[in-house]
Amino acid sequence: MKNTFVLGFAGLTLFLSSCTTLLSPYTSATQSQTNFDETQLKQVQFYLHGDIVLNRELAASETEITSGEIKIVDGRKVEQVLIKSGTPGIIIQAENRDTFLVSFDADGSFLRFGANSDYGGRYTLMAKSWDGRSGIVDYAGREWKSTPESIYAYLEVNMEKINNTTVNTKEAGGRTIE
Repeated sequence: MKNTFVLGFAGLTLFLSSCTTLLSPYTSATQSQTNFDETQLKQVQFYLHGDIVLNRELAASETEITSGEIKIVDGRKVEQVLIKSGTPGIIIQAENRDTFLVSFDADGSFLRFGANSDYGGRYTLMAKSWDGRSGIVDYAGREWKSTPESIYAYLEVNMEKINNTTVNTKEAGGRTIE
């Protein structure tokens, strides 16, 4: 009876693990290996690893809320946007080989990600400026301050899907004078 339970549990574990998607960090090495151009990058499904939390303080006269929810922090009104780990995103523009604009929201708002040599070449959140681990980023046409934990957020991809991409290559046979 005990062996049947162990075998059943092992089979269930194997089945469940085969159903999950294995995501890998998207790195500068991955970009070099695949050599994707902007058109190809726009066809790749990216995912966020780690939460990104953006805050901006609302002025007393400001009434329009763009993307988030209102919170009261130390007596101030703060709008907050949360992009949770695992959220799918798409590249809307490759500014260059190492910098992408990635949208996680249907409204087209985007964040800038770039290859970070200090983090194994992973494509991490980029800011206009950093104050310690908090950054000032552009999002939805406004400036936001990221929380310190957001510095660890990076892009992931399903490498199995990328590795299964086939490229049809035709090799020219050459021509000779007859």
